[in-house]
Amino acid sequence: MNKKIIIGFLAFALFIGLIVWLLDGTSEGGRNIQKRYSSNWDKTYELKDDNPRNISFFMDLLNVHVKDSVYNLAYWNDLDSIPNHEEATYLFIGNEFGAPSDYYDSIMHYADSGATVYFSFNHITTDLYDRHFEEGAFYWDYSKVLFAWIGDTTVPFYHVFQNDTINEDWYSFSETEIIDTNYRSYMYAMKHPFAFYEKHHKGKVHFHSIPNLFENYQVIQPNGYAHARIVLNKIPRDKPVIFLTCGINDSSQEITYEDEDEGDGAEKEDNSLIQFILKNPILRLAFLLMLLLLLLYVFFRAKRKEEILPGYNQKRNMSLAFVETLGSIYISRNSPVGVLQVMRKNFYSAINRHFYIDLSRKEKREQNIEKLLAKVPYDSEKLLEIINGLDPRKNNVDNRHLGAIYGKIRAFYIETGILHPTQNFVASDKEVNLDKSIWMGAFILLQGLLALMRGLYMLSLGGGIGMLIVIPGILLIYFASRYIRIPVATIKANEIIIYGLVAGKRVISLNQTIRCTVDKTFITFECEDGNTFKIRQTLLSRRAKSALNQFVEFIKLHKS
Repeated sequence: MNKKIIIGFLAFALFIGLIVWLLDGTSEGGRNIQKRYSSNWDKTYELKDDNPRNISFFMDLLNVHVKDSVYNLAYWNDLDSIPNHEEATYLFIGNEFGAPSDYYDSIMHYADSGATVYFSFNHITTDLYDRHFEEGAFYWDYSKVLFAWIGDTTVPFYHVFQNDTINEDWYSFSETEIIDTNYRSYMYAMKHPFAFYEKHHKGKVHFHSIPNLFENYQVIQPNGYAHARIVLNKIPRDKPVIFLTCGINDSSQEITYEDEDEGDGAEKEDNSLIQFILKNPILRLAFLLMLLLLLLYVFFRAKRKEEILPGYNQKRNMSLAFVETLGSIYISRNSPVGVLQVMRKNFYSAINRHFYIDLSRKEKREQNIEKLLAKVPYDSEKLLEIINGLDPRKNNVDNRHLGAIYGKIRAFYIETGILHPTQNFVASDKEVNLDKSIWMGAFILLQGLLALMRGLYMLSLGGGIGMLIVIPGILLIYFASRYIRIPVATIKANEIIIYGLVAGKRVISLNQTIRCTVDKTFITFECEDGNTFKIRQTLLSRRAKSALNQFVEFIKLHKS
């Protein structure tokens, strides 16, 4: 591989590594940042407040866990406005839960159809309690610490208020008072379950009796995180989650609904990648600069500094058009004689135009031929061969005869100065680039940038799989950069350079016989030295296609 390509790729990889290091929160600069946490211990179970007794940290974990959206249902009447609410996960975490009978029946019906329901509460209203429990269904303990069996071990949970560890009410369920006897327990405290689920046909309904374990100051502890992880494993990743804020039934608990003036009770949590970027000032600035640089690059790359064919500015050679006209006449008439007659007419016209001798007049043709032989500095025998060869009565006219006559006429034109063919496609100090169409490169570049940003975002969240997206993103950006920067081919005075799409190049000498074949997709060049190469026309820009067509005309005239 070319050394310049390797050096460029390593430089680009180093640049990406620098960006990742700058955005990495574990650097020394990040360690010196002092974060300020609130000391308000009064509010509880709010979704977006970082105060110790709210549940915003658990909701952040839930947003990462769930691939779909998370909704905050502030009013029961807005349930039907949430997309796919029939198969969603219904979540409640709070001190006391309650719900109108018709809405609760709807949630249970959705659970029968495959939805998941998760209730964590200290208390539940009587009408809902009677549906699931007999009288005396809770065990109660008043203590500073709760020893709970989480996963495969027993861990302590302390109740903290401000800087003190104080007593708290801890609840667990009585196994004999649960109406559904087919329940399954998965977390225990005080020798009784405090989390279990009931199977409802295709779905499940979970009950959890210690919502304090979801509070922020608990979740940031190792034991609290282990508890949150077990709960998250019970929540499907591929379905939306509806948090039932409307189910709070505690008058002493303060409830805050954001954007209440808009009247939209179903608040959708926007977890998209673009929101993550726009919320971070550094990422937002980098994103805007990236868009600006991309637009500037595409704009200036699209502009051409030179004309299609710099160098010689001469009149178009009509020899190719003449040959094509002869070919069309031959095909239409299917007779070499008709082609020969056209060649004779054009030859006589050229003689009359340049030497003022009219050979088309039969009565003076012999005299005019003698004048032409005396006036034109050309071999008399060769000139007579041309004139006699243009007479169909004196020759066996076939394709070979037409080719021989055409070669003699062309040699006559060149030697007498009628025709001055250009031996170079461009001047020796010039070159022509056959540039690619820029839109495909811009599309690949955009896909690479999106993949790179998504991979970096996943890495910032601690997901190692993000590296599997970063590497293809870098490769796409490299390929798009090469696609945009490097043309399909560069035509110089004595050579043409063909560039590969991924890497490498080939140099073909133009000082040899070259034949070309044109079709709708490719132009194929066959060289005298055995080299063969193709140029795909669909890759080229509009101007490059025009330049390539002129190069093909040049090859047919001078190199075939």
